[in-house]
Amino acid sequence: MLRGFGIDELDEAVYVEILRRRQATAAELVDVLGIDPAIVGDCLAKLATHGLVTGHADGLHTAVAPDVGLGTLIVQRQAELQQVQSRLTELVAVYRTGSSWLSGQVEAITTPEQLASWLDSMERGAQREALAFFRPPYILNPDLETITRFAPTYRYVYERSAFDDPRAPEEISGYLKNGYEIRIADSLPSKLIIIDRQAVVLPMRSDQVSMHPGFLLVRGESLVRSLVDLFERVWATATPLRVTAAGDLANDVPAMDEVDVHLLTLLLSGLPDKTVASRLGTSERTVQRRLRRLMALTGASSRMQLGWYAARSGLIPL
Repeated sequence: MLRGFGIDELDEAVYVEILRRRQATAAELVDVLGIDPAIVGDCLAKLATHGLVTGHADGLHTAVAPDVGLGTLIVQRQAELQQVQSRLTELVAVYRTGSSWLSGQVEAITTPEQLASWLDSMERGAQREALAFFRPPYILNPDLETITRFAPTYRYVYERSAFDDPRAPEEISGYLKNGYEIRIADSLPSKLIIIDRQAVVLPMRSDQVSMHPGFLLVRGESLVRSLVDLFERVWATATPLRVTAAGDLANDVPAMDEVDVHLLTLLLSGLPDKTVASRLGTSERTVQRRLRRLMALTGASSRMQLGWYAARSGLIPL
């Protein structure tokens, strides 16, 4: 029972025997307990050090009352624990702020209420754009009846598995009708939301399917830049979605005729515009006009992206 004070079973047995007798000599303790004299001597020395017995010149050892001897040890231990607790507080503070490169750059979000509050305040404060990756399952459900534009530009990429949910077409159509740019990708590396390229919210684990273990609010410049680059790489290769005149979602390239397909084929072969125009039997200006229209239709920002989209969509053979 007294191991917490550094007193083992033999020490305690000697102490209990002295308590019974009030006082005893080492020889008496050896006879009663059957312990080696050297061990008894060590036990008595330890008990004296802890203030549980006192030794006399005549060889007697007197027990100190337990409420005094052990009580003193308890008080001393409590004082030590208070010192440890004080130091613990300091160490926790060091732990929380010790990674100086992360201090102020990453914050944990652990409840749905916190997540909803952060996302709402971030979006309402958006000045330029909101970028996002969406894939099921969703932690928070969107309110489709109150879609509001706070930022000038919204670009969202949905994982194709999102369409397993029958509500997805309505959700995405609602965004498209409100001027959002939406694309679809076969798979996404993670969920995330980026506001003004200054703050990012993403789950702690890429395979996270619930609020646990939490989300991260990232505001460090270099970290945010890396996540924005990731978004742009996925965006460049994702397929644009649109709402047809009938109100349906479509991810094909609309109004693309055989001339457009031939043009894209020549484009991928690396021919200059003048040569492409000659092959098509048209003017160079017409080729350029068609390319601008195709880039607008597909959401491509460069000819390279346009060619990649055409090949990926199966419009032209690789």
